[in-house]
Amino acid sequence: MITGVIKNKVDKIWTDIWAGGITNPLTVIEQLTYLMFIRSLDEKELETEEFEHMTGEKMEKIFPQSAVGQSMRWSKFKNNDPRDIFNVISQRVFPAIKNMKHSRMPDFTEQGELVEIADDSSSDLQNETAFARYMSDAMFLIPTPQVLQKIITGLDDLYEHDIADLDMQGDLYEYMLGKLATAGQNGQFCTPKHIREMMVELLQPTPDDTICDKTTPRLIQFHILKNAVNPPFLGGFLFSAQ
Repeated sequence: MITGVIKNKVDKIWTDIWAGGITNPLTVIEQLTYLMFIRSLDEKELETEEFEHMTGEKMEKIFPQSAVGQSMRWSKFKNNDPRDIFNVISQRVFPAIKNMKHSRMPDFTEQGELVEIADDSSSDLQNETAFARYMSDAMFLIPTPQVLQKIITGLDDLYEHDIADLDMQGDLYEYMLGKLATAGQNGQFCTPKHIREMMVELLQPTPDDTICDKTTPRLIQFHILKNAVNPPFLGGFLFSAQ
């Protein structure tokens, strides 16, 4: 069950992301999900290492055993300088989780190039997992190192002091999804790209047109910039129902 303390901490993380420029609640939940998954990978690795220590039995690892591979672990980078954290996640961790195969993350060369994990010919049909399909178009959208550090600090505090050893992942998502109910009232949804493109094709707007629609700047800008070499100045006015 989500208590008041946990709600306050989730709200604080949400506010930090919103203040950083990400106001679409779906994007907020998406980015938090990626970071929560990254943290869970390190938790799983710590459990594996503890099991190895207790039994002496070697287990398959998620992270590469190289210095670069180990630097991608949440427990290794979470207390680093914000710029280092941002670089590790954006340039190493995020590309790595998008290219995971057989529950393992790929390594990187000294030049920073990703080393693909070889396919297992005996399980080619399983290589295209649901996870790989869902992550293929994923993007890391946290705008600045400072915002990322606040999120990581907030999540770490939440997991270590409030929901440690508790199965509350579902409750967390239920609470965050509840924020979607008020998102439309707050004007936080942006028109999806494919819908904007369809509207442009239907309306064929020009700089000489006057269109009464809250997405007007986006519609005209998309159309003009796509077709003009020297596009004119574009602008618009936002009218509130209030």
